[in-house]
Order: sequence, then structure tokens, then C-alpha cells
Amino acid sequence: MKKLTLLLLIAISCGFYTGVRAQVNVTSVSEKNDADNFYKMMKEAFPLSFNDPASPRFVFFNKNKNFVFGVGGYVQVQGIYDFNGVPNDNYFTTNTIALKGDQPGGRYGISVGQSRLFFKLVGDTDVGRLVTYMEMEFEGNQSTPILRQAFIKFKGFTIGKTWSTFCDIAAGPATVDEEGPSSEVALRQPQIRYTYDFTDNLEASLALEYVEPSYTEGEFTKYINQRIPDIPMNVKYSFKNGSHLQAGAVLRNMYYKDNIEEKDRIVTGFGVSLSGIWQFAENTSLCFQGVYGKGISNYIQDISGSGLDLVPCATAEGKLKAIRAWGGYIGFSHNWCKALTSNIMYSYARVLDRYGMPATSYKYAQYAAANLFWDFSEYGSCAIEYVFGRRNDFNKDYGNASRINTMIQYRF
Repeated sequence: MKKLTLLLLIAISCGFYTGVRAQVNVTSVSEKNDADNFYKMMKEAFPLSFNDPASPRFVFFNKNKNFVFGVGGYVQVQGIYDFNGVPNDNYFTTNTIALKGDQPGGRYGISVGQSRLFFKLVGDTDVGRLVTYMEMEFEGNQSTPILRQAFIKFKGFTIGKTWSTFCDIAAGPATVDEEGPSSEVALRQPQIRYTYDFTDNLEASLALEYVEPSYTEGEFTKYINQRIPDIPMNVKYSFKNGSHLQAGAVLRNMYYKDNIEEKDRIVTGFGVSLSGIWQFAENTSLCFQGVYGKGISNYIQDISGSGLDLVPCATAEGKLKAIRAWGGYIGFSHNWCKALTSNIMYSYARVLDRYGMPATSYKYAQYAAANLFWDFSEYGSCAIEYVFGRRNDFNKDYGNASRINTMIQYRF
């Protein structure tokens, strides 16, 4: 990780030096104050989720104004009150809801871990646009920084760590909760991606991505190193009114050791998704996503990293099987005025197979949220949100949890 960070800093420095040559200038930019289109260059560099900073407030640029570099981010303070047990202050993960009878009761928390710091370079060269980007948040131990994204983008290629090609991050609903809908496909991983623009409205992407599968080892199975990267792809059509529709797919091969027959075995997984945004009125939009697959729990927000890509086979020792899962969410957003926006959403995620897992294993979960965001200045926002979740296990045990999130954020 340190090597990747160093390489990105070198790339940023070299690219900026090439574009700047001898003269460096600095200016303040914003969506309202963008005479030189620097804000537009920064914002259009790559797709953004609702809470990604579009541009730093202050940018450096060269004499020809074709290279722009900035350091930006935001400070965010979040306060929460839990009515029932979800252990993490930043993530309302329905998979971790305590079951009925074991819930710890109410508690409060304050966190600054979602604050961000990023470095961004956008340059128009003789052979195309160059983008380098590195982003950190502060959710490590003792609020130490954690690398979120670090990549280079040039001539259709994206190389580094960023959102998976199987994601449609622009279609994610706006939430104060960092976790978001239980069924959302939202993860960042190292990759090599190529995107081809067929027209101004139609594009397709294909990638090789590195991800370690998350599986539950049986008594006679063992984890081994993976040998083939995941292969995700998507096709996206964008409409003139800001709506879009995206279809995605992913193919993956997962290896494990069968200790009974002393063989390395492979299980193939796959996933498909459909997502988008429908701007059906000037101030109102709908976002949605549906996903289904086998052996893709790592890609589904609520069960990512929970050991459900592969699980022990109930009828054959030394064998692991890929679990089927599906989910979907829908959300509505309405702008009451330029500074005031509200969002409501509902999400459902479900595991279809248990195989050799215990009856106390996760079966499905529901997630619902409603919030109100207020932009009190061009650079500052605050919000309040109510989140409800319910987890059900295969043995019909369940647990409910709810939380109030509050947030204040200032961008720089």
C-alpha cells in the first residue's frame, strides 16, 4: 500500500511538472465561480458518488490553463444515537444487528472518521486527458488515515484502486450512513479497466480486478492463493436529462484446497445487475439497483466479507459450494429548493442457500432510511437521518435496530 501511494504521488508530481513547466498560478474555484472551467474539468474527470468532492476550493494551474492540480476534501462530524445494537458508529450494517433478546439498548457516538482528504490532477495533453487521483479517509485505529482510492486514468484506461466496474456508484442514494442500502454493490478494489465510448451517450467497460474471496472453511478445506482476477463489465446509457441506465456482470473463479483428496479445486461464480437514475421531474428523481449472483457475496454491501462467497457442502466433506444471493433497492430524492433536499429509500438483501452453514446463519435483511440535507453555504452542509434495519436468520430468529444520524460537513 505504501508503494502504491508513493507511485501515485510521483505520478501526480511528474504530470503536474510536465504541464506546469516554469509558471504556477493559484485561484479559488467553485460551481458559481468557474470562469476558466477549472471546476468543470475537475468534476467531469470521473463519475462521482453523491458525497465525493467534485473539486478542491483552491487549485494550481499552469500558464496554458490545461493542467489543474488541487488538494481538497472536507471535515465531517457525525453524531449518532442507536436505539438498538449496531456496533459501528459510521456503518449501519444490518448484518451486524443483534438478535432479539441480546440487544444492548441505546447508546450515542460521535465520529470524524468520514472526513476526507484528496489530491487531484487533471490535464489536457496533446494525446488526451490525464487524471490522477488519491483519496483518504480517517477510519483507521485512533482515526489514522486509510487509502480509499488511488488511480491513474488516461486514454480510456483506469489503473489503480477505485470503485469496482460492477458498481454503479452514481446510482447510489444519498445517505448520512456510510454503509448505505444493504443490497448496494459498492466496493473499491485494485484493477485495470478499459472504457470505450461508442457515442456521447453510450459507453462500455471491461476490467480485471483483484479481490480476495471471503469464504467459510470446512473441517477438510483450506484457503489457498487465488490465481485468476475477477472479470467485471458494464454497459451504460446516459440520457440528456441526467438519467442513466446501466447493466453489469461479473465472472469470478475461486480456489480452495480439498484436504481429503489433496487437490486444489475451483468454483466459478457470476453476478448480474441492473441500475440507474430516472429524473422524472425537474426536482425529483428515482434511483434503483437489482443484483443477483452466485458466489458474489463480496460485492453485496450487507454480506461483504462475511464468509459467504463459498461455504462448506452439507453432503460432501472437503467440498465448498458457492451461495446464491440477490437484492435490490429503490430511492427517491426531492429538491424542495436549491439548498434543501430530502431522500427516502428501501433495500432488501437475501441469501438463498445455507448448505453446511448453521441454522443461526444470516438469511435476509431489510434497510430503510429517510433524511434531510441542508446546504447552508456553498461549501457547508448539515443533515439529519433516521435509519431502520431488520435482520432474519435461517432459524427464524431476528433483530431490529434503528438509529438517528446527524452530520455537519465543510468542504475545502
